[in-house]
Amino acid sequence: MFLWGQKQERTPTWYGLFTENGEETGVVDVMQYLWTGSWPKNRAPELSAFLLNNQKATENIYLNPAQSYPVTLNVADPNGDRLIVRYELLTESTDLKEGGDREGRPQPLTGLVNVINNNKASLKAPTKEGAFRLFVYASDGRGKVATANIPFYVKSSRQGQ
Repeated sequence: MFLWGQKQERTPTWYGLFTENGEETGVVDVMQYLWTGSWPKNRAPELSAFLLNNQKATENIYLNPAQSYPVTLNVADPNGDRLIVRYELLTESTDLKEGGDREGRPQPLTGLVNVINNNKASLKAPTKEGAFRLFVYASDGRGKVATANIPFYVKSSRQGQ
């Protein structure tokens, strides 16, 4: 095990043990368990599902520009801490480097995610065509976090295809 470092590399959460704000992910909890045989008193939230338009990140998700789509999240905290859920929408990174070199982080797109509650939100797809990625951060407010992201492509639907 080694700390690769927190940086933008394809995504800001790739290989991350920590978020940009220094919050610990569940990987840190697992490392403590494997090295000591005991879990930390404060465990990281556990994210078991993250769906966009009822689709998982492993599916090819295509959205129509400016249409709204449901976002569903299933996350819980082992300690029962109240969770703070935050979404971030980024264009897919185009500053792609090799060998772990730091990449430029895309600027967030704002005003397109409407949070309904900790388990539901809606995403209004961007108006321009292209590749995007929706991130979720579920924090316990005590230095622990769960993260996930879903890549998707915005493409105008064309009749007759």
